[in-house]
Amino acid sequence: MSSSAAPGRSVRWHAHLSLARISNSPTVVTNALAGSALVGGDLGGALTVAVAMVLFYTGGMYLNDLLDLQIDRRDRPDRPLPSGTIPLSEAWAVTALLFVVGMGLLLLAGGRAPLGGLVLAALIVLYDAWHKTNPLSPVVMGATRALVYVTAALAVAPTVGPAVTVWALLLGAYTAGLTYVAKTEGRPVRPQSWPARYWPVALVAAPVLYAVVGGFAWPTWPAALLLAAWIAYSLRFVYVARNIGASVGHLIAGMCLLDATVLAAAGAFAWLPLAYAAFALTLWAQRHIRGT
Repeated sequence: MSSSAAPGRSVRWHAHLSLARISNSPTVVTNALAGSALVGGDLGGALTVAVAMVLFYTGGMYLNDLLDLQIDRRDRPDRPLPSGTIPLSEAWAVTALLFVVGMGLLLLAGGRAPLGGLVLAALIVLYDAWHKTNPLSPVVMGATRALVYVTAALAVAPTVGPAVTVWALLLGAYTAGLTYVAKTEGRPVRPQSWPARYWPVALVAAPVLYAVVGGFAWPTWPAALLLAAWIAYSLRFVYVARNIGASVGHLIAGMCLLDATVLAAAGAFAWLPLAYAAFALTLWAQRHIRGT
């Protein structure tokens, strides 16, 4: 883009929000709330970690586009970096600033949260640097989301107990399943055996199954059933009306419903409206900024 066609301020802001995939940020907030609730954290401390996790997530999104620049120049030249809307030097500076400020907030949050942040940052870099040809990249992505639960919990408790461990693994499974679905976008649909075709369903449905059979009090069940209904609706865009982008966007928003189920299981009923508001906010924001 020539200097004579320099983008206006509103265009640049939209480009930054697009790089950040800002529409997905509410799901990271509810991840942090759920992780904190599982160890009895207070809302103020949980929100501090939530902001830090959003900064990490946003930094990871910037880094993803920076490292995929050559591919985007060929396949998605309208993205903010290959189009020149955002200069590369500016994107690198924003990325570094986001991780530094995020780590600073984790230091303020206290406990062992900074340790969780360091591991999370390392996994984010690993995923961004090696996700196109890595067959296990959905597992790495799942681990990054699971570490949001762990980091939020470590700001409150010295160790993560069984509840955090189990729910973090389930969130990781859900994330790995939707990431696998995302990686099928653009691929031709070929005849497959039933297990090969539907195994991602088992991953995204695993949290629902655990919520139903895990011996939780009844308020957990309506939250789990709502999550189940949303998963079924989202997967319709994979197996009935082929639209992978829509399915992935819906499943990302569904993380808020998963977190609502966790909040109900943890007895943090006062925080449930935040999770459902975040779900609605994610769906609204995805209409303006693509989440994938």
